[in-house]
Amino acid sequence: MLNNALVSICIPCYNSASYLHDTLSCLLHQTHQAIEIIIIDDNSNDESLKIISEFAFYDNRIKFELTTKKGASSARNQAYSQSKGAYIIFFDADDWIPKNFIASQLATLKSDNEVVVAKWGRFEKNELSTIKTDEYQIERDLTFEEWIVAYWNNNSNMTCPGRILIPRNQIELSGLWDEDLTLNDDFPFYMRLFCNSSSIRFNKETLFHYRSGINGLSSKNDTLSNISFFQSIKRCVDVALEKFKHNKNVALACANLWQNFIYEVYPNQSDLLKSATKQIQLLGGSDYPFPAGGVTRILNYIIGWKIVSRLKHFKKYERKI
Repeated sequence: MLNNALVSICIPCYNSASYLHDTLSCLLHQTHQAIEIIIIDDNSNDESLKIISEFAFYDNRIKFELTTKKGASSARNQAYSQSKGAYIIFFDADDWIPKNFIASQLATLKSDNEVVVAKWGRFEKNELSTIKTDEYQIERDLTFEEWIVAYWNNNSNMTCPGRILIPRNQIELSGLWDEDLTLNDDFPFYMRLFCNSSSIRFNKETLFHYRSGINGLSSKNDTLSNISFFQSIKRCVDVALEKFKHNKNVALACANLWQNFIYEVYPNQSDLLKSATKQIQLLGGSDYPFPAGGVTRILNYIIGWKIVSRLKHFKKYERKI
């Protein structure tokens, strides 16, 4: 029944000229041809718009609009508002998928009350051959509670937009992207979807390629980004605790999210760090260790994670100046 289903691929684009050719080519060469690609260019100042226009000239499945630097979440919402498909994929302008990806995602879906999450891995810059499958993903179907306990406990809750196929009715039920978030905006969006889904289907028959080694929002550590990071966690934790009241496993997983926030942000944003620490105390404590390997692990053992974090922060500051 899904062989002819229209899939809308919603893409925010900002200065992605270096990757657009590969991204659009892999989408247009899908074995499932019933697709529409909606691109919102967020006021790029490189060759992005020229590349998009050239592709759209030869394939009318591509539609594009311009906007005035409102951010990725706003661009995704704008793309969705123009979409017509029964199924939606929010795709980034620098990612890549094999030819069978969309067909395989549709084949995995059993009901429009669930979502499909594909197997995924990272590749470096433009080298697809460097792909490394993520070692922390759970390769089976999960309920929302199982997702929280499996992924939030060790902070491996990576929700790359392009790896998730969503029935349209699930978005209508769960809501669109939070446009006030500038960092980690995918986390609360997909958390709400997972919360309302009967099952989070895992598709191991194809592999989503997530591009690493390029500068993006995730590399920022300024005040606005840290606030957005804090708010994204709070929104997720609030929903989880409301749905699973008195569930000790969920409470621990939420506390571990807050502990990771502290590790990531320290020593900046003392007010946010205090709030996160208070949340951990209210939840009964965290058992999430400071993420460290090699020399950092040794230093952590000798001088403690706070001093290690300050040293790492100082080195980043030195590089900037």
